[in-house]
Amino acid sequence: MKQDAAGALGLLIFAGLYLYGSSQIPHSSLSDDVGARGMPYLLGVLLAIVSLALFVRAQWAPARAAEGADEEGAAQGGSLPRALGLLGCAALFIGLAWLLGYVVAAAVLLFVVMRYEGLPFDWRMAAISVGGAVFYWLVFVKFLGVAQPVGLVFGG
Repeated sequence: MKQDAAGALGLLIFAGLYLYGSSQIPHSSLSDDVGARGMPYLLGVLLAIVSLALFVRAQWAPARAAEGADEEGAAQGGSLPRALGLLGCAALFIGLAWLLGYVVAAAVLLFVVMRYEGLPFDWRMAAISVGGAVFYWLVFVKFLGVAQPVGLVFGG
């Protein structure tokens, strides 16, 4: 079995477990139309769809030539190690959001992902990280009304 297909199946299993976990969130009489389990359930469904698409792509993708002939694969590594690296970036974001708050964690996440993807460090990377974090905070907090964590360090 191809490594991409195995990774996609692993992701599909994770999506199933996530959907099961989100279905265990109790209903609340204080919840809105979406409810406490609405967004986690939607994320689980989207994760399952993406993993199925990755599996189908892995099954019907044309066979690659020699390992060294694939420039993208050689530069970025295999799909599974790359996905695990991005999962590590997400774990870093969760820990930092809890400790330092959403804006700082989002800025660090944007910066780390850009560096992980091989972009060279310059002032634009820092500006995009900070600007992107503030933009996402404005979208979630001001536009959508979804409170974001302020972190333990800054008063949480």
